[in-house]
Amino acid sequence: MYGNRRRIRGERGKGLLRQRGEKVERSFAHMYETGAMRRTHLRRHPNILKRLLIHAAAFNLGLLMRGIAGGGTPRQVQERAQALAFTLRLLQILCAEPDPCEIKAEKQRAA
Repeated sequence: MYGNRRRIRGERGKGLLRQRGEKVERSFAHMYETGAMRRTHLRRHPNILKRLLIHAAAFNLGLLMRGIAGGGTPRQVQERAQALAFTLRLLQILCAEPDPCEIKAEKQRAA
C-alpha cells in the first residue's frame, strides 16, 4: 500500500497517470457520454459487453481514420473528399479545350 503511494507521488508515476488520463480515461468518457453508452437498454451482461466491444472498435477505427486523413471526423473527411472531387471536375471542365463544333455554333448564333 505504501509502495503504491510512493510510486504515484513520484515524477514518473505522475507522468504515467497523466498519460492514462489522456489516452485511456478520455476515450472511455467519450464513449460513455457522447456515444450514449452510459444508459444502455440491453439485457444480460454478455449483450452489454458485445455492444461495448463494437462501440470501442468503432471508436478506434475512427481514431485510425483521423490519423490517416490528418484530422477531423469521418463525415468531415468524406465531405472534404467530395469537395475535392467537385473542384477537380470543375477545373477539368474549365481547362478543357473548346470543341470546334461549339465554336462554329456560337459564331452562327452571334451573326
